[in-house]
Amino acid sequence: MSGSGNDAANDGAAGDDLRDLIEQAEAMLQSLGGQTGEAAQRLRERVQATIGSARSRLASLEGDARALTDHAADTADRYVRGNPWAAVAIAAAAGVIAGALLSRRR
Repeated sequence: MSGSGNDAANDGAAGDDLRDLIEQAEAMLQSLGGQTGEAAQRLRERVQATIGSARSRLASLEGDARALTDHAADTADRYVRGNPWAAVAIAAAAGVIAGALLSRRR
């Protein structure tokens, strides 16, 4: 499970790449606007297929990210409910560390 953080970062980058691809493909479709002929039609169809595929993959990535976030929140909730004092100690330690880091910057 140590790689799951890296997987999330890779999925985020993949999502950004897919959004860029969709924008570029849509711009290409707009630039083809008035073009006629069989070659232009084939290109238009290929670009539309690429957009559809990219949108489908992006929706899948977003769904996976949502599921992972829900799972992490549920796991954290169960841990806190099962170990309230440990959760308080962890929160206090995080507060002390954040305070120390912030006081150093000044």
